[in-house]
Amino acid sequence: MASQFVSARDEQKPRQELHFLRSAAVILLLTATAKAVSAFGTQSILEKADPIFWVLKNRELLVLVAALEAFVALLLLSKVSLSIKRGSLIWLCTNFLLYRMGLWISDAPVACKCLGDLADRVGLSDSQASWVMLGALGYMLGGSLFFFWRSRSEQFLQDPVFQRPA
Repeated sequence: MASQFVSARDEQKPRQELHFLRSAAVILLLTATAKAVSAFGTQSILEKADPIFWVLKNRELLVLVAALEAFVALLLLSKVSLSIKRGSLIWLCTNFLLYRMGLWISDAPVACKCLGDLADRVGLSDSQASWVMLGALGYMLGGSLFFFWRSRSEQFLQDPVFQRPA
């Protein structure tokens, strides 16, 4: 009986979110791979302390963040609930945003080496790579917040107050 009130547009909503989550997983897997490969490089910057997490060398931070990105990407591709997927992506992206804000506030070089040395290999400057990664961050954070908001508004509208009388 309730299915007669479900429109084709409403049936597409979970599919749209799943497509978004898959695309975010692909971005995270690509950046995790780039970080992991770069962490085993020979650049001198890898042995320097990170400007925010000063107890870690850049190499250690790259490995740690690559592992976190891969974990969240695999979570996004798994069969866990959509709320866990949304929450994990929001959590990761918020941490990336806070890290970038910390770099900006501390006057550290704003161009982060989010892609390791992959950006150099494809001909991007540090600034260009930083803007590309900021765009990817905006896409993932904005999309996950949008789908979180939409799921909450749908739950709100399904409350008994908003139901039609039988």
